[in-house]
Amino acid sequence: MNTLRGGRGGLALLCGLWAGAAAADEFDTFNVQAGSTYLHDSNLFRLSSSADPNVVLRAPSSSDTLSVNSLGVTLNKPYSLQRFELGASFVDYRYKNFTFLNFSAFNYNGAWRWSLTPRLRGNATATRSETLNTFADFRSFIRNVRTETNNRFDAEYEIDGVWRVLGAVSENEVKNEQLFLAQQNFRNRAVEGGLKFAFPSGSVASAVVRSARGEYTQLAQPVAASLFDNRFEQRDFEGRLFWAYSGKSSMDFRATYIDRKHATFAQRDFSGLTGNATVTWGVTGKTRVVGSVSRELASFVSTSSSYTRLDRLSLGPVWEVTAKLVARARYEASTRDFLGPVAATAQNDRTDKLRTLFAGLDWRPYRWVTLSASLQNDTRSSNLPGLDFKSTTGTLSAQVNF
Repeated sequence: MNTLRGGRGGLALLCGLWAGAAAADEFDTFNVQAGSTYLHDSNLFRLSSSADPNVVLRAPSSSDTLSVNSLGVTLNKPYSLQRFELGASFVDYRYKNFTFLNFSAFNYNGAWRWSLTPRLRGNATATRSETLNTFADFRSFIRNVRTETNNRFDAEYEIDGVWRVLGAVSENEVKNEQLFLAQQNFRNRAVEGGLKFAFPSGSVASAVVRSARGEYTQLAQPVAASLFDNRFEQRDFEGRLFWAYSGKSSMDFRATYIDRKHATFAQRDFSGLTGNATVTWGVTGKTRVVGSVSRELASFVSTSSSYTRLDRLSLGPVWEVTAKLVARARYEASTRDFLGPVAATAQNDRTDKLRTLFAGLDWRPYRWVTLSASLQNDTRSSNLPGLDFKSTTGTLSAQVNF
């Protein structure tokens, strides 16, 4: 399908539904959502400035315009102490130049907010999402859609007015359309338990221990030549604090110690402290500033690396210009180190630095209509050649609920 034609069709659909949406309300039991987005990316494949698109892509440029049209339904129904939520959407991605990237996704999310008694309650949730792997990591210039599913059941028992006991079981699975060894297909099952203290002010503190077992589903057996393992175990020890220190300001802290061990090759093991701190400051009744710092550890399997450490700093204001118009901006800086090599290669000790500038507007002329526009610039530098890039992305989107 031609990108512009598909985009016009999506916008025409939205305009046709506009009049009928007047009776819609986001708090209705059943809603239908339709959306259309135009996105122009100046460097879709995240090519280095030293790369020639004519050689690498057989195209004069790495830029492209993407049209995304979606149609979905949501259900939100309380029944006695229970609440049932369901969302499902069909999303169609169409590229103007690199049409081999076209794909359609089916996403869903469902939740049962259950309660046996006012003191014993919890959630049963299931989600599925399909997205295109970013070319910042996936360096083969072919389509590689990543499908992720998450299923979780958790429970909370209120011992008294402030103390609660927590428990959960979960399963997470990721599948790539194409082989992606650095971020392989995997299935992970976990069980967790802990305690939570709920302050009368609305602040919450909790501590959780989590135990998980996983398998890399692409590998039936370990691969000795490259030290690729097919199974792992992980223990997490996590503490969290949410502090609501005023009506419009809050702090959210999380610290987690991760310890991952592999079944066959201990060279792939890693451990360390991760976490984040987010501060939301209500400067005025219509303006707030959100700042955060974080550290993440994640598996990234190659000969030169077993995992990555990502340190990120983010700061941005949110301004409610009017009751219907919100302006946002964000500056983000991150450093990503590739650690845990299993052999000496030219790719060892890789470090990437990424800088992001974002500005956007959200306008809601009616409660069932949201129009958005944004501009984002990303710049990555690396201590290894050929991994730097610059990109600018502009987005226009519209969504209606009816």
